[in-house]
Amino acid sequence: MQKASIIALKEKAYPNPNVAAILVDENNQIKGMGVHKGPGTDHAEIDLIKKCNIESTDTLYITLEPCFHSDTSPSCAEELLKTDLKNLVIGDIDVDERTNGKSINKLKNEGVEINIEKGINDFINPHYKSQKLNSSYPYIIGKLAISQNNKIYDIDKKLKYISNEDSLKLTHLIRASVDAILIGKNTLITDLPKLNIRYQGLEHIEIKKIVLWGTDSESIEKYASEYKDFIFITDFEDVNSNVVNIKTINKTNIINFLQNNSISSLLVEGGNKTLSFFFENNLINKFYLFKSDKNIMNGIDMNIELSGKLSLNNEYKLNENILEIYT
Repeated sequence: MQKASIIALKEKAYPNPNVAAILVDENNQIKGMGVHKGPGTDHAEIDLIKKCNIESTDTLYITLEPCFHSDTSPSCAEELLKTDLKNLVIGDIDVDERTNGKSINKLKNEGVEINIEKGINDFINPHYKSQKLNSSYPYIIGKLAISQNNKIYDIDKKLKYISNEDSLKLTHLIRASVDAILIGKNTLITDLPKLNIRYQGLEHIEIKKIVLWGTDSESIEKYASEYKDFIFITDFEDVNSNVVNIKTINKTNIINFLQNNSISSLLVEGGNKTLSFFFENNLINKFYLFKSDKNIMNGIDMNIELSGKLSLNNEYKLNENILEIYT
């Protein structure tokens, strides 16, 4: 399923969900792959069926429940029943009311064994569930790495990365799943980040890069000129075309900015000030907290209040790191 997820992330099928399918034989060797490339194109299952023959000993992995309905593409559930498929693993139930478990029930009734790996589609398409539930708000994810002694930044810069390689890889997969990344002014000035995606096979993905700059008009010229592919959100006018004045930096204006720029999912990678703004305004839907085993002797403490905002949903061990996911 991990490989299918990577394939799904390679395409931007919005407003449809990114979906991929992989077929493996009884020896777990890949026989074929399918991917949905956007509205008007074949769904991942149809794309795969056109490329290879599904046998009863094969297992099909799909990142989202096959569609039950037919529109520009035929019903994927019906098309799969025309094959010899007996083993199916899906990444999530499709919350689209036209499907929403109907395909699973139909396939099971026809003798297909189905396993569900929950959370796959929620990771690949973070906006999808809320979009289908008629939410007009963008889906916003927060992310932060902290040391064992609760530091978020090494003032002496002895430590390039707080988290380990596994955590960094996952961070880049999260970046690949969203429309935009947002950082604060201090993060830009201290880290000089590229905010690109450094994961093999996904480097081509382009996402919007946003800096919540705020009120400081004195140094905006230097950074707006240097980071021409970044969008700077301010509360003042500026001659640079990549500086956007939203008048007042508040919840309503931030949401309007994201909607006006077709951003349905956002990753906030800022520090204490920026993340606190999003938490205090109840804008964070999911929060990834990467906990390192390293200590920072001279650093900045994490100072973000999570209590009463989100609840710990899952905890994973990433070798010597721990990942906590709050929803």
